[in-house]
Amino acid sequence: MSICSYCYKSKITPKHDVSKWWNNSEELIFVCSDDCKDKLEDLLKDGKWMTHKPAAIFDREDPYEISPNFGTVPTKSKPKKSKEPKSVTDKQFTGDLNKFMT
Repeated sequence: MSICSYCYKSKITPKHDVSKWWNNSEELIFVCSDDCKDKLEDLLKDGKWMTHKPAAIFDREDPYEISPNFGTVPTKSKPKKSKEPKSVTDKQFTGDLNKFMT
């Protein structure tokens, strides 16, 4: 059984092995379609793969909605931040250290 690393659907037939993007052994990380591969690759390039909130996990129309279990009022828009965090994989980090040292 495999889970798509972009949309998080379970029991998929793996379409692409993307293990190398995280410097893992082959056949560990998969995506279910060309579209998921392209979108995940864009998230990696933008450094936003850690903040990606797929509906399959969060099961909400608005993934930024605040849970009512914490006594707050839900919002229908992304929380405003001065600057979103950038995430890099270990392979990206070691590939060009100078890019991140400035």
